[in-house]
Amino acid sequence: MRVETIHLRNFKSFRDMRLENIPSFLVVVGANGTGKSTFFDAFGFLHDCLKGNIRHALDKRGRFPEVLSRGCNPEQDLIGIEIQYRMSIAEVERLVTYSLEISESNGSPTVRREVLRYKRGRYGRPFHFLDFSNGKGYAITNEEDFNKPDEDLDQEEQNVAPHTLAIKGLGQFERFKAANALLNLIENWHVSDFHISAARGRKDAAGETEHLSESGDNLPLVARYLH
Repeated sequence: MRVETIHLRNFKSFRDMRLENIPSFLVVVGANGTGKSTFFDAFGFLHDCLKGNIRHALDKRGRFPEVLSRGCNPEQDLIGIEIQYRMSIAEVERLVTYSLEISESNGSPTVRREVLRYKRGRYGRPFHFLDFSNGKGYAITNEEDFNKPDEDLDQEEQNVAPHTLAIKGLGQFERFKAANALLNLIENWHVSDFHISAARGRKDAAGETEHLSESGDNLPLVARYLH
């Protein structure tokens, strides 16, 4: 799985930001206040939404009006986050799109729209395997039956709390490949805050590891893995 595109709308300082063709190794450089931390906090925000719910994630950042970009109308405008990632499903590399829209009504945040989609075949429009709005929607339960036409897929109607992400429950099941991959990415997301003394690592550390810890104390093991 590899993230290729991130699109943020009305998320803090980003009124409409789209980053495409993201490489496997990305370096973000900029002066203070240009939005570097905000960009990475989009993943942190999704992490908190999955760990709790959107209300929890918004409260942690000062509530909905503080997360919504300046100049927006809290009663009309939405916060939008879209992630496109490429992964293998049924032995075919597919571009999956997850989009989330959050609004607020009478002081209560709501998942206005949540969609997970990708093309089932080489041609045609992306098919919605998960589509929820205001707590109501559906999920396709036989995602990998690519020999069946769209109208023969099993569609299960479901209800969730309006402030809870539907992908949170669906992604726990391995048979939902696209949802499970995104859930694992977001749940394991963290920002490594390097401390030089810790980043040197222990002299007796052995082995290798794929991901940095939050303190960066396993940097030598990650370097060994990359090498």
